[in-house]
Amino acid sequence: MKHKITAISFLVVIFGVFFLSVFKETDEFSSSERRRLAQFPELTTESVLDGEFMKDFNDFAVDQAALREEFRRVKAFFDLNILRKLDNNGIFVYNDMVFKTDYPLDEQSVLRLCGIINAVRDLYLDDSNNVWYTFLPDKNMFISDSGYLVLDYDEMQSLIHNALGDMAYIGIAGELSLNSYFCTDPHWRQEVLLPVAEKLAAGMNAELNLKSFTEERFDEFYGAYYGQSALNMPPDELIWLVSELTSRAVVHNLEHPGMRFPVYDTSKFRAVDPYSLFLCGSAAIVTVQNPANNTDRELIIFRDSFASPLTPLLLGAYDKITLIDLRYINPAAVGQYADFNGADVLFMYSAGLFNSSESVRGVSAADT
Repeated sequence: MKHKITAISFLVVIFGVFFLSVFKETDEFSSSERRRLAQFPELTTESVLDGEFMKDFNDFAVDQAALREEFRRVKAFFDLNILRKLDNNGIFVYNDMVFKTDYPLDEQSVLRLCGIINAVRDLYLDDSNNVWYTFLPDKNMFISDSGYLVLDYDEMQSLIHNALGDMAYIGIAGELSLNSYFCTDPHWRQEVLLPVAEKLAAGMNAELNLKSFTEERFDEFYGAYYGQSALNMPPDELIWLVSELTSRAVVHNLEHPGMRFPVYDTSKFRAVDPYSLFLCGSAAIVTVQNPANNTDRELIIFRDSFASPLTPLLLGAYDKITLIDLRYINPAAVGQYADFNGADVLFMYSAGLFNSSESVRGVSAADT
């Protein structure tokens, strides 16, 4: 009797999920995973014969299964707490923080990004520019003694320093700790970045007044790792720093010509990624103009998403700050939108992008 009950229960679950999946409305997007879900593939003779239809249908069936989120949570809990696996699809929890495995060190990727930095310097910069670079550690760097697989950050930095030669370096890792990062997201928290801003400003011979900021907050920030982990983690608190400078500054985004944006766009709390609160989020070129300043200094930052919350803290030293993200624009086209003459230039990339630099667009021989 026990075996019959088990078999019947199994069939009820299998066919129940099947029928629910057949009759439920197709979802286009997973907010927890921040990605588009597979849709029903086009049925053609060619797609059936070459096997593409069944491959795409399998992706569709997995993405559109009923109770998918519930099954993801059960699997994650079972893998981490019952089977005692170190991670679930590369995601793991340590000291109540969620991490993503980034291992091993990809030396070719690191050298590729360094090569792009050097090529951009040769293409646009000359003696009129003061040029620096910095290395942004990810939060995995601060759990190197945890037993989990983490990058060899010393080796990575050695590769970077050797490849970038005589370019001036500003180290900021000493101003950071594990508590500088969100629990459910890979990024750092803005309210702890004042010492980082001071270190960068001092390295660039710029003067800052960081005493005039007040805090505003959003209590339910679910970071990128929250959905990927499929665990019921508590949300982070997202804090941003406001001053007269940030309130008066105007943001322009190359992808929205003619439009003006605030430094902090709180409407992004309703977007897929609330972290895009800072300076419109990821974009090819973003400029921040500060009408309250008269320093006659401009800063151009080649960056990834980590620069977005840091940039508002540097507004006191510059009339204009331009952010350039080479994941979204070809380096050869940058000169059409940015004037490098006399500008300070900072290359600021995170460890994660150095180790996975394939998304960064390179400079071809024809462009140099």
